[in-house]
Amino acid sequence: MPIRKRPPNSKNPEKSVFLLFHQAQQKMDTEQNKLLNKYKITPRQFIILQTIDYHPMTNQNEIQKYTKIDRTTISEIIKKLEDKNLISCRFSTNDRRYKEIKIGNKGRNILRRLQENMDEKEKDFLNELVFKTKKKFLDSLKQYTKL
Repeated sequence: MPIRKRPPNSKNPEKSVFLLFHQAQQKMDTEQNKLLNKYKITPRQFIILQTIDYHPMTNQNEIQKYTKIDRTTISEIIKKLEDKNLISCRFSTNDRRYKEIKIGNKGRNILRRLQENMDEKEKDFLNELVFKTKKKFLDSLKQYTKL
């Protein structure tokens, strides 16, 4: 292959922090999807199922606040989770404008198995990081995503 001269001021993309994070995210997404596909659940469905489990008798507005997923998408996901009998919805007795959403037994059983497997994958990922300040790094990432 002939040697090509690089243009002035060109930068090696392999040294990009954004590329590195993108590659890490792709690898994590692949691992996560392998687990979720066994239960025919998408990553967003998993997050919303976790949110409903953690916040019993929640509603769509609260789910949107916790997850930062837009309302239309949440509505579609809730419908799909309900169709799969993983959650149930009913109108609030206090305010008929809101539907209270709770996780069902089937949803909770699937969620617990997935959470156990996800915890293992997260531990594997963190064990592969070799530096002294893992906690500081993770706290910094959390802070950055809140901006």
